[in-house]
Amino acid sequence: MIASTPIPGEDERFRRALLDAHLPIDDLDDAGRSFFRIERDGQLLGFGGYELYGQDALLRSVAVPQESRGTGAGRAVVEVMLREIGNAGGKRVYLLTTSAAAFFEHLGFVRTDRLDAPAAILGTRQASSICSSAALLSRTI
Repeated sequence: MIASTPIPGEDERFRRALLDAHLPIDDLDDAGRSFFRIERDGQLLGFGGYELYGQDALLRSVAVPQESRGTGAGRAVVEVMLREIGNAGGKRVYLLTTSAAAFFEHLGFVRTDRLDAPAAILGTRQASSICSSAALLSRTI
């Protein structure tokens, strides 16, 4: 059974997983972020988080330990995060990535122009300063 457990941004194992995946940790303690540890039958699959702005959400901080990559763990983490976002009222999900565009496209995300994204998503620290302008913006369809 897959379970998600809310965790604080300062969770050391979460931070280490993000750093190992070369993902930013600069804004984990800012208000308005929700983070989760995802496990299957007590075994860690990975971590994920989101920021919610009305019905628009920014999926972020998805990290899977190296030893779990290629096992479906990443897909499971994203599916759980999409469920968490939906439960919180999110309808449209966006993400920024510099290295995992193909992975997210395989899961149904499509690349979109930043000009087409809601102002709230573009105003996040992730979109405006932490992720480089080279990061691709994708959304669910």
